[in-house]
Amino acid sequence: MPSKKFLIITALIVLVFIGLGIWIGSNLRQQNPSGASEYSAVYLSTGDIYYGILFWFPQPRLKNVWFLQRGVDQNNQPQLSIGQLSRAFWGPVDEVYLNPKQIIFWTRLRNDSQVLQAIQNSGSLQPQSQPQVSA
Repeated sequence: MPSKKFLIITALIVLVFIGLGIWIGSNLRQQNPSGASEYSAVYLSTGDIYYGILFWFPQPRLKNVWFLQRGVDQNNQPQLSIGQLSRAFWGPVDEVYLNPKQIIFWTRLRNDSQVLQAIQNSGSLQPQSQPQVSA
């Protein structure tokens, strides 16, 4: 029968190899330009679409939150843009807790997503127009 010391060393070696495999797998996935990023899109029953890093426990929530803005230009052509939630004039924190009953679907954004590229290059986005609030 193997000694306790041998079993402990064998278990540690197996754990190191498992950890190394997970680390290599996650790095390979991040380098794939069409692979999934850490960002998700969440479509709600209200018709709103939010983007961010999605967490499920203890309830669905997004961090680093962006949202889809719809509008029209001077020629009445539809315009789409994204806005950062934390820059809204009412000053929200950069985290949104979601009602799971309102989530129609969610998906991970690919690394080559135009939305993800806009989020990563957010310094190049036009500042949001802030409505004037009178006291």
